[in-house]
Amino acid sequence: MTAADRPTGLRTEYATEPLGIDETNPCLRWRVETDRKGAKQTAFRVLVASTRERLDDDEGDAWDTGKRTTSRPAVEYDGAPLTAEGRYHWKVRVWDETGTAGEWSDAATWEMGPLAADDWEASWIRRPEDGEFERGQFSYFRREIAFDAAVERARVHVSAGHQYALSVNGSVVDRGQSFAYPDYQYYKTVEVTDALNAGENALGVLHTWNGEGQGRPEGEPGLLLRLVAELADGSRRVVTTDGSWRTREGPWTDAPLRNGEIAEPVEVVDQRRRPEGWSRPGFDDAAWDTVDVVGEHPAGPWERLVAQNRGIERRAVAPESVERLDSGALVFDFGRVYAGVPVVRFESGTDSRRVEMRAGYRREADGSVSADEGTQWTDMRYACVQRDGEQTFRPFHYLGLRYLQVDDPGEDLSPDQVEVIARHNEVPDPHAATFESSNETVDEVFELARHSALYGSQEQFVDTPTREKGQFLMDALNISRVTTRAFGERRLSRQAIEEFVQSHYRYWAESGRLNAVYPNGDGRRDIPDFTESFPEWVWRYYLVSDDRTLLETAYPVVRAVADYVVRHVDEETGLVTNLSGGEGGPYEEGIVDWPAEMRYGYDRAWPARTTVNLLGVNALARAERIGAELGRPDPELAYFRRRCEALESAVVDRLFDGDLFVDGADAEGASEHASQHANALALAFGVVPEGAIDRVADHVADAGMRMGPMMVPWLLQAFEASDRPAAMVDLLTDPADDGWANILAQGGTFTWETWHCRDEDLPDDERRNRSESHAMGATVLAYVQRVLLGVEFDDAAVGRVRVRPPTDGLESASGRVPTEYGPLRAAWERTDGEFSLSLTIPWNVEATVLLPAPAEGTVSVDGEPLGDVDDRADPAVPGVDCAARVDGELAVDVKAGTYRFSVGRS
Repeated sequence: MTAADRPTGLRTEYATEPLGIDETNPCLRWRVETDRKGAKQTAFRVLVASTRERLDDDEGDAWDTGKRTTSRPAVEYDGAPLTAEGRYHWKVRVWDETGTAGEWSDAATWEMGPLAADDWEASWIRRPEDGEFERGQFSYFRREIAFDAAVERARVHVSAGHQYALSVNGSVVDRGQSFAYPDYQYYKTVEVTDALNAGENALGVLHTWNGEGQGRPEGEPGLLLRLVAELADGSRRVVTTDGSWRTREGPWTDAPLRNGEIAEPVEVVDQRRRPEGWSRPGFDDAAWDTVDVVGEHPAGPWERLVAQNRGIERRAVAPESVERLDSGALVFDFGRVYAGVPVVRFESGTDSRRVEMRAGYRREADGSVSADEGTQWTDMRYACVQRDGEQTFRPFHYLGLRYLQVDDPGEDLSPDQVEVIARHNEVPDPHAATFESSNETVDEVFELARHSALYGSQEQFVDTPTREKGQFLMDALNISRVTTRAFGERRLSRQAIEEFVQSHYRYWAESGRLNAVYPNGDGRRDIPDFTESFPEWVWRYYLVSDDRTLLETAYPVVRAVADYVVRHVDEETGLVTNLSGGEGGPYEEGIVDWPAEMRYGYDRAWPARTTVNLLGVNALARAERIGAELGRPDPELAYFRRRCEALESAVVDRLFDGDLFVDGADAEGASEHASQHANALALAFGVVPEGAIDRVADHVADAGMRMGPMMVPWLLQAFEASDRPAAMVDLLTDPADDGWANILAQGGTFTWETWHCRDEDLPDDERRNRSESHAMGATVLAYVQRVLLGVEFDDAAVGRVRVRPPTDGLESASGRVPTEYGPLRAAWERTDGEFSLSLTIPWNVEATVLLPAPAEGTVSVDGEPLGDVDDRADPAVPGVDCAARVDGELAVDVKAGTYRFSVGRS
């Protein structure tokens, strides 16, 4: 083993050098960058020390694992108890496939946050108010502090109900945090060392509270902050929120709400009321109010604080063009829909001039930004009331937008005075996944999905950044399936799954359900199909993340979902019947798909709906698989297996008419409608009788697109299961039919809530109420990787992949897929009857490569022929374990390394 093979990419709880974690048994992870064939780990040793000096001396005073024999490049900390606000240093060495020890990694660190309520020693504060709290309020808070020496290390732990922007000495250093119920309130830890100085300093917080809304529990307005500074003279200073802080109302003026879902106000900012220099030292705050002290934490509604170990990344996007309308208004086009806030820098403002602005998705015939087309009836206006001179307009809350119209700005705004601060959840690499193929439209669909998933991920996965910023379970599942594979994202998915687990215990522990959206202002609300889909999400996340802790956390809820399904099995039919949930609304007993027009005539008038039953089959199968991974007792696994087999048998007996699957049934009869939904799910879950697979697959493919963006992943999985890559390419590239190509053809730059967003045949109120920034439709990216690039995370085990390039549909494809162990790269091409595949499998990963194996022809790896493989062979090719013919394909098992496979004519 060489020095280049030493462990790299050290992460704690999936983060590099995280600050302020509160997990007392954090998981430590690493990888090795090497191109050696067969490279893998057989053992490791981790040292954790309280100081860097002890670590450098190979002393793990906090923890020394000793040499542990395992291939898993991760370990859950199990050393000395971790202390609040403590800093820990760690390193790792591994033993390779030959048993040779490698070199120690470079050191990594993590820091703990406050671990108990007593660790905060801070009080919740707010601006004094008379009577009820005012929705849409903005408040300034400030406090000055002097240090007698230079600051060597400083951290701020901060939490707010609901949101904050933290400033130090005049510069914004953080914005946050995720919405949560106040009994499970998030806090963040922020690095502020470089922002502080010896001498006078000032802390400032701009705080906002909006009451309850979609994705946001009501709670109460409040701010909690703890600054810990270590000084060069060896002293330690702690500053917390208390009665010494000063506050005043922000410059936002009374305005209507944007809509009834997010309940955010139209932001009208009066620049005359903005206190210049308010977060700098020396500002005169004598006229400000004394804060209202709610009490020392825990106080009021805030019972528990939980560390949020991730943040939001922001970047400025310049307009691609600007146009002056006949009215004199300027329209700035940013080229694509982004989630973000518009920023306008005025160079010569005029006192009391009110500049009206409007963000939007589309433009009217006269060039103006549409007030309602594409906005879902959201009021996307802004206004800036100017003061004299230079000033910058920047609202607080983000929206989805492509265009910004500025009416009568009072000066000739140039493009460099206007930008959108685009925002998304921080990810390891927004371009970690790549794809390029022989079909340009497929490539454009991949990029459309990548962009949509990135900007559909905020403090939580959002339904849409415009009307509903809530985290819907099915939307989150779909987006998570993309972000984990496209960006190597883990922490937002973990947070989201944990939050839906909380929803079960908060609202549904007795019935086995989960909330449809969580957290949320309306509290208890579920959708049956969403609950049934939760086990699939847990398993998919685990396969890409190796997050065993999360798997263990979610398993009791997965089992509760399985029991929920079983309790609704009707004794006479054996089918899941009248599945409780969504009572009194359009989701009752099963949503099927959404919006309603995306059901394409699905016959829901049956107590046993086929989609509900097939999702139940899958939920039971996933419960067994998750239980097996966790080593649950055999009788427990047998329970899931028996119930799954019985339900699957009833589905075939009652819902399969001998040719196709119909939409529903009862004890007396069955529907005569065989929807694409019913048949696609049957294919995706492997329920179709062997002799009917081709017939059902033909029916599904011939229908074109007859499933909505919410449920379309099962259609794509049906094509994968029935080996129809060409049908999938047709679906992705037909601009005349519903789907992604049609979105592109209509000028869409973000996936939509419905394929019909701009369909003039839809009723006006439905068409205008559909989102043009709905990331749940981005799941196509995962299936481009799985089917058209041919790379799938193997269901059999973490750390295994299956590579099976498609037999038709494309002539070539290449791409990169991030994994826990490094990037996997594949490039294949088919020309004149010959096939070639270049493949790089990352360290510690094993793969089964499935190649076309003509009866007459040659197959080689790295130029070495595999020979006549009739049954099973062990080729003498480095890194290749074995090769065998399986159903007309050649299955080659390989270990880490780079390979070139060639299949040619004899």
